[in-house]
Amino acid sequence: MRKLLVFILLFSLIASVADAQGKRRRRSGSFGRKKPPYRYELVGALGATNFLGDLGGANQIGTNGLKDLELALTRPALGAGIRFPLASHFSTKLNLNWGIIRGDDKLTQEPFRSRRNLNFKSGILELSGQFEFKFSKSQKGHVYQIKGVRGMKRKEKDLYLFAGGGLVFFNPKGKYNGTWYTLQPLGTEGQGVIAGKKKYSRVTPILAVGGGYRLTINRYWSLGIELGMRKTFSDYLDDVSTTYPDPAIFGNNTVPQNLSNPSGVDMQPGVDIRGDHTDKDAYMFVGFTVGYKVMFRKRSRSKF
Repeated sequence: MRKLLVFILLFSLIASVADAQGKRRRRSGSFGRKKPPYRYELVGALGATNFLGDLGGANQIGTNGLKDLELALTRPALGAGIRFPLASHFSTKLNLNWGIIRGDDKLTQEPFRSRRNLNFKSGILELSGQFEFKFSKSQKGHVYQIKGVRGMKRKEKDLYLFAGGGLVFFNPKGKYNGTWYTLQPLGTEGQGVIAGKKKYSRVTPILAVGGGYRLTINRYWSLGIELGMRKTFSDYLDDVSTTYPDPAIFGNNTVPQNLSNPSGVDMQPGVDIRGDHTDKDAYMFVGFTVGYKVMFRKRSRSKF
């Protein structure tokens, strides 16, 4: 929670600085020698997310990359953001994204993963910031082809790339006998049960890269599509990372025993591999976006 508060304060500061710089440059009449085309843009997104980690995936050992994508586990996602122009080709954007990620070993034919038989789902809440570079230059003016009127005479088509980072909150759950159980408190790999093995944090930093395409409808509205990859600093988005614990540590509680090892095969504690801790988990967002630009207020001139 402390990390999340620090991150919120950090990006609030970035937004304030960006807005203050824009105001200062507008007062001085210089913003790359031209006033930016809008003050800021409100963005909404509706799309999908997909998990790239240890569980499920292609018929191969997990790679946490695009070639391990399992389309059947695509789940819905929502997003909201605010974009600030910095220069003709650059802008910064703050995001708040929500989605669901899933993984299930039953969907792969790779022998190790299929026998392991683990599954999970998790809601994710992401707060992130990104810097964008677009290949076309922003236009100013109207969007209609009116003879003799200067300004924008065609609809803008923007192709852009972005990079950034942030924090994501996750809470993996596993299914046993038709019921979903929160996994982190159970210590399925012995966390919080075995002495010296701490429970993992359900908040992790992320790195974000991606790109998008945006079509301007008129002076205010735009439609687009955006694809982004998120690489996390945690290997526990799916609650799977290292080796199997001794089932005896759970006593007579069959719930964590079965969620830790539903394979039906006796595993050697601390030796047999449950997950690959060398490659951190990842996920991706793809979404259709709607943007609304908040323009500069025109200064009214006195009639006298």
